[in-house]
Amino acid sequence: MIQCLSYKLSPFIPVYGSTREKLDLREVKSIAKGDSCQTFWFCMKNHWGTHVDCPAHFFTQGSKVADYPCNFWFFKNPQVIKINVKPGQIINQKDLSNDIDSDTDLLLFQSGWSKFRGTDIYSFHNPGLDPELGLLWRQKHPSLRAIGIDWISIASFQHRELGREAHRAFLNPKGKGNPIILVEDMNLTGNLCNLKKVWVAPLLVEMIDSAPCTVIGFLN
Repeated sequence: MIQCLSYKLSPFIPVYGSTREKLDLREVKSIAKGDSCQTFWFCMKNHWGTHVDCPAHFFTQGSKVADYPCNFWFFKNPQVIKINVKPGQIINQKDLSNDIDSDTDLLLFQSGWSKFRGTDIYSFHNPGLDPELGLLWRQKHPSLRAIGIDWISIASFQHRELGREAHRAFLNPKGKGNPIILVEDMNLTGNLCNLKKVWVAPLLVEMIDSAPCTVIGFLN
């Protein structure tokens, strides 16, 4: 069974600090208007919708999205952690009842926060991750290459400076252990207990730090 773990891009997209950002979408060619084919032009920020955060998002010498080899984005040992969170909560180690498996390469947080997508709660009162998690996991879990969340950002909008510290903790190219890529605003609805493999397919645009992505889950 295959399940999409990312959101479709729609005319209005909920983002960090805003419930409705407009996707600039224009029709360039139209069969209805006599053209031979359909062509569209669209413009959006690279951190809108389901997207990956790479080290260059916060570090000028960090890797950009197009710097990673194709096989980096294929995860063979994903692990899903279910967690109950409150608006603005900063998640730390004591909030996690599950241990991370030694071979986990992608850790997904399934909080049910998707039900708020498009509301003020989703964009302005999202939970966040404690920077200590990034520092700890980079050293303790060398197989862990990425984490994914079903809320808008690992940075709580109510605690923005702490959120910046969290991004730096996970993404710092000079920190102890390898950087851990962030996949934010994921669609983690439904039963993911039998999730076996995950493809994360970002737009490989040269020069930009990070990019929107499509995420495909393979369930047994």
